[in-house]
Amino acid sequence: MDIGGNNVRLLTFIEFSMEHCYIKYIVSHAEYDKLTDYYRRNRE
Repeated sequence: MDIGGNNVRLLTFIEFSMEHCYIKYIVSHAEYDKLTDYYRRNRE
């Protein structure tokens, strides 16, 4: 999906059993890299 001329990233959480899609973040590529680094280091 092209969002913002392919300049942003969309991160979602999909709950298939309830048929819900939650938008968690809409961020630039740089912010996306920071978020993925954070989540890789801080797994729950």
